[in-house]
Amino acid sequence: MGKTGIAAKVPPELRREVEDIARMERRSVSSIVQMALESFIEHYKTIHPQFHADILEALDGVKRGEVEPYTYG
Repeated sequence: MGKTGIAAKVPPELRREVEDIARMERRSVSSIVQMALESFIEHYKTIHPQFHADILEALDGVKRGEVEPYTYG
C-alpha cells in the first residue's frame, strides 16, 4: 500500500519529544507519528460514538423536560 505525506505544525517541544521517542525506539519520526495517529483514530472511533449517543440522549431528555440540575463543585 502506498503512503502519502501529511503536514502539521506542532510546538517545538512536542517535536523534540517525538524525535526523542523515535531515537529511543530506533524508528523514524514518520513511523512514530503514524503510530500515534493510528492510536488516536482507534480511540476516537471507540469513544466518540458513545459520547455522541449520550449527547443525543441528553438533548431528548431536555425536550421532554427531564433536565438534570448542574451544580458547581
